[in-house]
Amino acid sequence: MPIKRFLFCALLLLYPTRHAAVLAQTPTSVSEAPASPPGTPYDIASFTSELHRLSGVLDKNPAPKEQDALRDALPSAWTVATPEHSYSVSTASLREKLSAHDANAAKIWLGNLAAETQSYSAATATSPSNARSELAKILNEDEFAATRPPSAWQLFRQRVEDWVESMLLKMLGGMRRHPIGGQIVFWLLMLAGVSFMALWLFRFVTRYDRMNALPRSVFVAPSRSWQEWIRAARESAARNEFREAVHAAYWAGIVRLEETGVLPRDRSKTPREYLRLASQPSPLGRAPNVAYREPLTALTTRLEKIWYANRGAGPEDFRDSLLQLEALGCPLE
Repeated sequence: MPIKRFLFCALLLLYPTRHAAVLAQTPTSVSEAPASPPGTPYDIASFTSELHRLSGVLDKNPAPKEQDALRDALPSAWTVATPEHSYSVSTASLREKLSAHDANAAKIWLGNLAAETQSYSAATATSPSNARSELAKILNEDEFAATRPPSAWQLFRQRVEDWVESMLLKMLGGMRRHPIGGQIVFWLLMLAGVSFMALWLFRFVTRYDRMNALPRSVFVAPSRSWQEWIRAARESAARNEFREAVHAAYWAGIVRLEETGVLPRDRSKTPREYLRLASQPSPLGRAPNVAYREPLTALTTRLEKIWYANRGAGPEDFRDSLLQLEALGCPLE
């Protein structure tokens, strides 16, 4: 009995000491010391590390008392310093979640804040030169055309428009003070506008007419046979005067069709009129030969482009004109 009593008393004496040693080895609170002393500004990297540290503490599912200790260890706000500015991040939301002992919500809040901090760090990592080039690329798009600075021509045009507008305003103001003079100026402007439109219309009509009817003075030619026209065309081609050669080849075809009775002997006709007559019955009552229309069309079109429109002519134009003459029945040998 004395031995058993002795062992029991020894066990009672050793139990508190052992329990205290175990507690000394086990952390009594998950609220570890912060990475930086309270009030010390964080940079982006250290602030992100602090957020991850707190999230890691909450991953261990701390007890309510430990969450209270973690809440009490938090500052009222974190100070984060960046090269551009210093920011104050309030911990009120986090402390409310810890007071409610909602570790999961607190961990989600820390994760969102860490993600936003990392996205800010990635955005500020872009170099200024890349940012300028990206901004210039965006501003060069069509939807930002109105935001570009005006060019020298646009500035000049704007000044001219402003001057014309000011002159018109002065003129209209003077017309209001002098009604009779204003009416005279109005009708003079109307007359000038109508005259300008009539002149423009006349030039347009005459230009279109000249494209369909070449000047007759150019085509008034002495009586030649189609053989003489072909000889003149070849002589012009030998001198590299292919424009004259194409002109002579055209008239060789016209004279040939006059001799065969397809066209009337009337040199007052225009090339387009000759082409239209070739599709109609001949004066002798013969039916129109459809085979003549295609080569005559080619000769007429080439003549208008080269002779009137003054387009350059080359050997290939002359050779093609000779092929059209053969199609019209002009033997070239």
